Amino acid sequence: MDNLHWYRLDPLDVLFFRDSRPFQPGEGSWAKSLFPPLPITVFQALRSLCPPYQERRQDLEFMGPFLIDDKNQVWVASPKDLVCVGSKSNEKADMNDPADLSTVKGFARLQPAPTTDPAWQYICHPLPGKLRPIVEPALAENEQLQGRPAPLMRLDALVLYLQGNFCELKPQEHFHSLPWSSQVLPHIKMQIESRNVEEEAGYFTEVANRLRPGWGLVAGMSVANLKGVVRLGGEGHHAQVQPLNENPLKALTAFQGTGQETLAYVLTPGLAQAVEGMPLYSLYPHDWQDLMGVVGDRPLVAGGISTVTRRSGHTQVSYSVQRAYVPAGTLYYFEQPPTPRPQQLLSGVAAKARTTFEKLHYGQLLWGTA
Repeated sequence: MDNLHWYRLDPLDVLFFRDSRPFQPGEGSWAKSLFPPLPITVFQALRSLCPPYQERRQDLEFMGPFLIDDKNQVWVASPKDLVCVGSKSNEKADMNDPADLSTVKGFARLQPAPTTDPAWQYICHPLPGKLRPIVEPALAENEQLQGRPAPLMRLDALVLYLQGNFCELKPQEHFHSLPWSSQVLPHIKMQIESRNVEEEAGYFTEVANRLRPGWGLVAGMSVANLKGVVRLGGEGHHAQVQPLNENPLKALTAFQGTGQETLAYVLTPGLAQAVEGMPLYSLYPHDWQDLMGVVGDRPLVAGGISTVTRRSGHTQVSYSVQRAYVPAGTLYYFEQPPTPRPQQLLSGVAAKARTTFEKLHYGQLLWGTA
């Protein structure tokens, strides 16, 4: 990250990054947005500010995007294994519900079930491997789980989490709700010289995202002095690019581990091949050894089938590679420090595309204390 120049992207309109579901304009068609976008989307936007043919795409390095607030503080996905702890009461909260931050007294981490517990000896993960079920942590008699923290965590608080300093996490200061809202955008195509809507491909709807005032995206790129307006998130949607004087991820660069960490946190979306030689993806790679637990969320599916219109006016179906990405915030538990220790989650990436994925820092892993 030391050789990257950092930029803030402030949207000038709503942002729309269509998800992977097949879409064809027509009555009742809905196109939903995948937000925040995958790295390649923001990379191409920043690359549009570079002088033509200045550098080959394979030579450029990129990291991001992340969310940034009006104080230039970076926010990342809260670890999926983190749960809130409060005083015991007659009302038991659901572990998967958002917690009331005013009642939170501290935090704990979900844990792989112990092998010595007979209650779990016949429960196993459906995919091959030695994965254990993920269970609630053991609490004191006067404590109980209050639910999940807010979905975003401040970057400096993530360092505390990786160091195992849960007592220093502050519920209302270090966590934040999603800083955007959905905006429904209906589109109508009229017949020429008529007030009627076209029968085919005449009506469809986009569900875009609007960031709250003061919020934007931040990303790093190995090109200096980029500045201007770029198209981002659909036709007619733009963002203002401004360079940052300081590295907003400096809290990570100052974080130094011991090399004996057995916990891996996914910072940016990555790929995990479920079956060797097959284009099937899951939350963890099939070839990782000593992996005993994983906590994650539903995958981010990108690519698929779309209908495109060529310059000749001919309409045809276009195919693109569809991949299920491991979302940011996913956690991996290892029985012992893996050797060698992976720095990126890129299992199943073809050799031709691997350099691009590495340069764009897909599946960046951060290691911490379990």
